[in-house]
Amino acid sequence: MLQAAEFEAVMAYRCAVRSRCFQVMGRPNELGHARLGMIVSKRLFARAVDRNHMRRLIRETFRLSSGALPALDLVVRPYIKFGEGSIAEDLQAAFVSAAAKCGKS
Repeated sequence: MLQAAEFEAVMAYRCAVRSRCFQVMGRPNELGHARLGMIVSKRLFARAVDRNHMRRLIRETFRLSSGALPALDLVVRPYIKFGEGSIAEDLQAAFVSAAAKCGKS
């Protein structure tokens, strides 16, 4: 997702899941596949290299999880600074929770 209106639509849908490190907001779409949007703030990750690294980790986790996700627009926002630990596992669990809560079943 790239358009500001798409991000606003997901946020206005008001379906969100919080994990230990991330907030994942979701909204069903009609495209037949999941899409990803990211909000990685400068306040949380001051250096551009850290923001880009976080975006790469989020994209890779989404890529690995996307086969099991329904047709959703997902927006991921990290809300605490954390180490390398179990970021992927935490985010993958958040994707599954968001799919269960926000997906159309």
